[in-house]
Amino acid sequence: MTMKHRIQQAVGSAREKAGEVTGNRRLETSGRAQRRSAQLRSTAADVGRRARRVARSAQVRLRGSRPVDPR
Repeated sequence: MTMKHRIQQAVGSAREKAGEVTGNRRLETSGRAQRRSAQLRSTAADVGRRARRVARSAQVRLRGSRPVDPR
């Protein structure tokens, strides 16, 4: 999770709570949407990082198991 995602989640949570306290449903809803959007983006970034890591390790394993050309 990047710092940007953490900040967006915190801001969204604050807006959501402010909306709850003041009774402003629009503010509450927009805060919830902002928080969830940041969570989704963070998860997508984590999945991408893990996929790249798996692909790199698979490449290393494949390259390491090939027979060396005797030339």
